[in-house]
Amino acid sequence: MKPEETKRKIRWSILSSIITSTILAALTYFVLPDMRIAFYFLMWFGTFFVWWMWTMMATHY
Repeated sequence: MKPEETKRKIRWSILSSIITSTILAALTYFVLPDMRIAFYFLMWFGTFFVWWMWTMMATHY
């Protein structure tokens, strides 16, 4: 894989992970509005990490 293609795929996977995590955290906020802010951060971070690893494996291997 060329370096430019690798950089593009990494940027795409990070961007899609950020968008997916933000949407899921927002939906969680609307379903469970009484939780602490740390809960939503953990939801966001956990989703980001899992989705990012998934997209990196899907696009690089």
